Amino acid sequence: MNGAQVIVKMLQAQGVEVVFGVPGDTSIALYEALYDAAPEIRHIMARDERSASFMADAYARLSHKPGICECPSGAGALYSVPGVAEANACSIPVILLTSDNALSGEGKGTITELDCAALFKTITKLSTLLKSGDKLPETIRRAFRIATSGRPGAVQLSIPSEVSSGAYSGGSESLYPAADCCHYPSFRTRGSREALEALVEHLMQARRPVIVAGGGCNHSQAGKEIRAAAEWLSAPVVTTISGQGIIPDEHPLALGVIGDNGFHPHANRAVEEADAILYVGCKMGSVSTLKWTLPSHNPERKILQIDLDPELLSNNFQNTLSVAGDARLVLSDLVVLLKGKGAARTHSEWLENLNEARAQFWRDSEAELSADDTPLKPQRVISALNKHLTSPSIVISDAGTPTPYTTRFLKLAGNGSRFIIPRGYGGLGYAIPALVGAHMARPDARLVGLFGDGSLGMSAGELETLARLKIPAVLIHFNNSCFGWIKALQSLHAQGKFFSVDFTAGSPSMVAQGFGLQGRQVATAEELDEGLAEAFACDGPFFLDVITESEEISIPPVASWLKAAGKAKKQG
Repeated sequence: MNGAQVIVKMLQAQGVEVVFGVPGDTSIALYEALYDAAPEIRHIMARDERSASFMADAYARLSHKPGICECPSGAGALYSVPGVAEANACSIPVILLTSDNALSGEGKGTITELDCAALFKTITKLSTLLKSGDKLPETIRRAFRIATSGRPGAVQLSIPSEVSSGAYSGGSESLYPAADCCHYPSFRTRGSREALEALVEHLMQARRPVIVAGGGCNHSQAGKEIRAAAEWLSAPVVTTISGQGIIPDEHPLALGVIGDNGFHPHANRAVEEADAILYVGCKMGSVSTLKWTLPSHNPERKILQIDLDPELLSNNFQNTLSVAGDARLVLSDLVVLLKGKGAARTHSEWLENLNEARAQFWRDSEAELSADDTPLKPQRVISALNKHLTSPSIVISDAGTPTPYTTRFLKLAGNGSRFIIPRGYGGLGYAIPALVGAHMARPDARLVGLFGDGSLGMSAGELETLARLKIPAVLIHFNNSCFGWIKALQSLHAQGKFFSVDFTAGSPSMVAQGFGLQGRQVATAEELDEGLAEAFACDGPFFLDVITESEEISIPPVASWLKAAGKAKKQG
């Protein structure tokens, strides 16, 4: 065998079923090996390398297997950077295989020569250059171990042409997998018995406990355990944006999203009033804590944290107790110990008050959720979408315009439904290619992609990929003819001096049709309802170009923005 064939054999041994990528002149040997491996391994051709890495990211989030993508040398590696960085920041195991130039041309000005190991060093858990084909089996096993274990993340391997095309002299006995690392998180760890017993005592003493579920809960698949712990403690569950969907939104303990972007006021209130807060798989970053002001300092309040990465424990707050371990395993053990204490708690008056505040919030929101104004309000779009979401549904949102409205108003019923959004670096252009990866991981689910004009401009080429693969997805484009998020910030902080944020949207639905999708433009509430019904009845990709109000017209539900607007109004 040559090196490329060894790579493919190792991927097969690791249970890899799909690889996302873009062909290049340095990847001929790899593509020949993938051709011979079909249909056991399916290759999905993306239209650019960034999209391929986003596809691998979404695939990994939903399949709980490492996402594999590949790219050629030079610009291919450069274009892969955003997706690899996003996956690593979000603790998603993505493995990038870079088909590289020959080592013999190193330092000679070879076209597309690039030091990939240096390029990817700061945005991966491992970035390495292979110099011998005989090292391929052990290096690939190491890549899977590193990507899936501890805090999962991205790995990049540079494979020079001598390695991929050259003969492999090792024996077949070396082509065995890292069998424990075909899924993630691998090598899950439990918390110590001493720490768990202390955690139980703190929670038993609390009269107003709150559970904050972060993205780590979804990565760990800890939904069942979160719910069991919350129900025994009668503790409300609030989530970060990445933790959204960990518990069905209609559950009496599910209070919604905390923090800044798309927050629920009753969820923020619960955190502020709690006498014990249990953070699970949550970084306690700037958004979920309103730049570390939520909760306010209270020496009587107990801050409890569970995380598989010890580096994140007590990183942003002084914890009362830190428990290092996998969210699902720690919570499972916690529930056993709690049940040993007797019967579950009954709902407190405090919890009932929070639920009444939640009910009042939705009553107060009804007018904007049913508004027939034109241009359509983004929240009206999310409200209409909720009526079509059955279980299981996968809703994928780009950063920017859709985010605050989706995190505040989207309702997921559980039963395998998920909400996915890139929260590491907030780059645009994620949702459309992510639909491809999502379909490969969860062909059973109904897919919905939400994105604005800026995102569409960065990923429109993948409309062709969706059409080529006949992926049944509903694509909802929030068309406000501008970089709406930035325009709103210019309105708030630059006295409305709008600069380089407006553009001509054109006719995106016609562009989508040109790529082979069905589609239509929507301008009124009646057209929105008709368009959604048509889109969800379609057995292929359907593009809805929805003319929506820009963010600077009505301030989105972002706590810091609302505060800034109130301050400006008082000053005015």
